[in-house]
Amino acid sequence: MSPSRIMLQIFRSCLFMPRRRMSSNVKILKSKEAEQFFEVIAAKLENFRIGETKKVSSDEISYWTNVLDNVNDFNSKLKEWKQLETSMNGSDEDWRALAGEEMMVLSRDIENSASKLSQSIVRPTEFDSLHKCQVEFSCGVGGVEAMLFTKELVDMYRCFAEFKGWDWSYLQSDNGQHGGIRNCIVALQGNNVYRDMRFEGGVHRVQRIPVTDKSRLHTSTASISVQPEPDEVEAFVSSNDVKIETMRASGPGGQNVNKRSTAVRVTHKDTGISVHCMEERFQHINLQIAFRRLASILLQRKVDAADQNFSRIRKLQVGSKARSEKIRTYNFKDDKVTDHRLHRSWDGVREVLAGDSLLDSIISALRELDLEEKVEFIIQGGSD
Repeated sequence: MSPSRIMLQIFRSCLFMPRRRMSSNVKILKSKEAEQFFEVIAAKLENFRIGETKKVSSDEISYWTNVLDNVNDFNSKLKEWKQLETSMNGSDEDWRALAGEEMMVLSRDIENSASKLSQSIVRPTEFDSLHKCQVEFSCGVGGVEAMLFTKELVDMYRCFAEFKGWDWSYLQSDNGQHGGIRNCIVALQGNNVYRDMRFEGGVHRVQRIPVTDKSRLHTSTASISVQPEPDEVEAFVSSNDVKIETMRASGPGGQNVNKRSTAVRVTHKDTGISVHCMEERFQHINLQIAFRRLASILLQRKVDAADQNFSRIRKLQVGSKARSEKIRTYNFKDDKVTDHRLHRSWDGVREVLAGDSLLDSIISALRELDLEEKVEFIIQGGSD
């Protein structure tokens, strides 16, 4: 049998398989609300062109034009899809097989076009391009096992930072028993670091038989908080905005502890927010860390305020410290990692904890969900 006939039989067999379902993003963009949203934009642009609207910024015109260009591309591909569907309903099997092949290719093109359209609908914010953030890890319920799990999460994100080419540095760390971690704060810097990490905040849960008690399955938790950090701390919060107090450090630390005033407390006058730092042996370094922590907290408040209206209707929340619900479960018994916001599971707990491509794919899926929610909110009139 010739290769062409073999391929034809393959395509014929595909005709009886379920057709590929369009993503929820495509469904949103095909909705009646989306159609009305695009009509409003087209009307605004037309009014400007004929001179009925004069005071319009160049950014706004660029936004309208970009959205409509992507709408035309998206609708063009949907029209092709409908034509191929008609061919699939015909009686000529050879033609139906050819149409099936083209539909498989076109479905990917439609998804790509929908992604471009969605990205053009959602206006970029000043927070999207931030390349600094701070991540705080805190052990939850579970005693020593929770501390060990917290250490594993720290190691996972440290490997992920290396995988993404980000810089990683420790700001504070409180080590627990058996090599575990009670609390840890790290600073990350790199391309799209806040964009990728912002949805990792929340409660992470592990289910396994711990090394400290091999008689039963144990559930432990660790919480993560992700906060943006401004590029220039001094420009965001100045010494005039705060009250600085120095004191003697306490706890382990050698001869320096309790002898010199190396610990600092920085209090923001307007909000009353205080940050205490005593990790380093030198006061000026502790002061720098305290300013960075305070600036990050204040910037997070700004992010929360900008996101307030949108947050009322979204399923996917930004991982600030206020979050308390579990977002992900690492089940060693079933060897599955489940993200409860995506309602999806991935095989291979150890592969996810390795902090490379599999974790990156989970985070990418969260970004896609975030984009879908924003698009749906905008086209329903939540923002323009």
